[in-house]
Amino acid sequence: MKFQFSVYFLLGIILVACNPISERKQPPPTLEQLATTDLKLDGEQLANAYCASCHLKPDPSILDQKTWVENVLPDMRKRLGLYLEEDFGVDLPEDVGVPKGIYSKVQLIQRDDWQKILQYYQENSPEAPLPQANKKNPKVGIPGFELIQPKYDFVYPNLTTMLRIHPKTGQLWIGNRFRTVFILDPKKGFQRMDSIATSIAPVEIRWNSESEFEFELLTMGLMDPSNDSIGSIVKYTRKGGLWMEEMIMDSLMRPVHFLKLDLNGDNRFEYVISQFGNHLGKLSLNSDSQPEKILSSFPGARRTISRDLDQDGDLDLVVQMTQSRESIRAFINDGKGDFREKTLLEFHPAFGSSDFRLEDMNSDGFDDIILVNGDNADQSQVLKNYHGVRIFLNDGKNNFEESWFYPMHGASGLEVDDFDGDGDLDLFAIAFFPDPKQSPRQDLIYFRQESGGDFSPFVLAKGIDSNWLTITKGDLDLDGDQDVVVGSFEFNDLYKRPQNNWKPFIILKNMKK
Repeated sequence: MKFQFSVYFLLGIILVACNPISERKQPPPTLEQLATTDLKLDGEQLANAYCASCHLKPDPSILDQKTWVENVLPDMRKRLGLYLEEDFGVDLPEDVGVPKGIYSKVQLIQRDDWQKILQYYQENSPEAPLPQANKKNPKVGIPGFELIQPKYDFVYPNLTTMLRIHPKTGQLWIGNRFRTVFILDPKKGFQRMDSIATSIAPVEIRWNSESEFEFELLTMGLMDPSNDSIGSIVKYTRKGGLWMEEMIMDSLMRPVHFLKLDLNGDNRFEYVISQFGNHLGKLSLNSDSQPEKILSSFPGARRTISRDLDQDGDLDLVVQMTQSRESIRAFINDGKGDFREKTLLEFHPAFGSSDFRLEDMNSDGFDDIILVNGDNADQSQVLKNYHGVRIFLNDGKNNFEESWFYPMHGASGLEVDDFDGDGDLDLFAIAFFPDPKQSPRQDLIYFRQESGGDFSPFVLAKGIDSNWLTITKGDLDLDGDQDVVVGSFEFNDLYKRPQNNWKPFIILKNMKK
C-alpha cells in the first residue's frame, strides 16, 4: 500500500510539474510532502514541483548564470532549510532581522535534489542577461508639452516620495522623505505656500471633497526594506492658521497606497490599505466600526483600484501584488463586505511589478490592464529584457491577454490619459532603474497612441540627470487638460548633506489648450 501511494504521489508531482497552472486539476504538493518522498525526478521536474508550491516557476532564461548561482538560488536554498558548508560563518536570516517562519527551520529538500535544481538552472541560463527585443527607437522631444523645472534658492534634499495635484485649486503637493509635505502655488512659479511636518515619509493623500483645508495622509514608515509597523493614516485639518492632526490608523506595515470606500452599503467608509511590508505584509480592510479584515496575508500589495467588475452594483477591488507572488488579483465583493479572490494575471517572482492602471485602451467598453514592471532592487540587480510597459486587453469577461509590450529597463511608474486630446488614451512611464548606457536616455517616455492601438515613443529633448521615483497627472493651470509632474529621488542626498539648490521635480506642461 505504501508503495502504491508513493507511485501515485510521484505521478501527481510529474503532472503538476509539466502542466501549466491553468490546466492543473489538483493543488501542487506541499514542501513537506516533497521533502519526505523519494523523488525520482530530473532537475527541471524538481524545479517545477518545488516552485509550484510557492509561486509561478521562473524559467532559467530570465536571469544570467552568475545571478542564479551566486544570489537567487542560495537564498531559495536557505528558505528551504538547506544549509551547506559554504554558509558557515555567514549571518543567519534571523541575525539580520528576518522574522521567524520565512526561512524554514526544517530541511525541506534533499541535498541531491537541490544539486539537480542548481545544475538545471546553471546549464539552461544565459551567460549574460538577454538583450531587449527590437523596438521603436524613441524620438527626441515630447510633442505637445513644455518642459519646466522651477528654480529654488535654497538647499534641500531631492527625495520626493509623493506628488499630487489638487483637483480644484491646481496646487502641487509634494511629500519628501525628510518628513515634510510642501504645498506649491502654480500661479506663482511653484513657490512654497505652506509646509506641513509629518512623523514619517508621506506617500499618499486623500483630500476632503468639501474642503481643501482637510485631508488624510498615508505615511509609509521606513522606505528601505523593513518589517516594521510604523506606518499610519493621519487626518489634517487647518484651523486658525495651524494644521491640526488626528490619528486615524497606526501600526501599519510599510503601507504604500490606500482607498477610502463604502464596500458593504452601510454608508460608512472602509480603508483599503496596501501594506507592502517586506517579508511580512498584507492587504487589509480597516474601519472604526469593524475589526480589521485581511484580504491577503502576503507582502507586496502595491496599488488597489475599485471597479464593479461583475456589474452587480457594488465595488470590487483589483490589486497589484508584487514581491514573490507577482500578480494582478481581483477581490469580488458580494455586497456585504465579503470577497471572493480571483487571479487575473500571474508572473514569475523576478518580474518586478511596479505600478498599474485600469483603463479602456481600445474603446470597447471594458477596462484593460496597463502595467509597468521594472523593480530591480532585490537579489537580481541586472538588466532584464522583460522589464517594460504592457497592455493586457479585456475580452469583456475579465479575461486579460497581453496585446502590447514596449521594453523599458527599470520601468517603475505610470500615468494614462488622453494627453493629446485626439480621443484615445496615451501613456507616460518612468524608470527608476534605467540602463544608463542607452541613448537617448530612456527613463521618461511618452507613448502617444496612434491608429490601430500602436504607440509612438518620445523622450525629453534635454536629458536631465536625475532619478525619477514618482509621477502624477493633473490640471496645474486649470485650463482643462492634463499636465504631468515627475519627482526626483537622488541617492546621494540620502547619505550626505546636499550641496545644490532644491530640484524636486520637473513639469511637462500640456500645451494642447
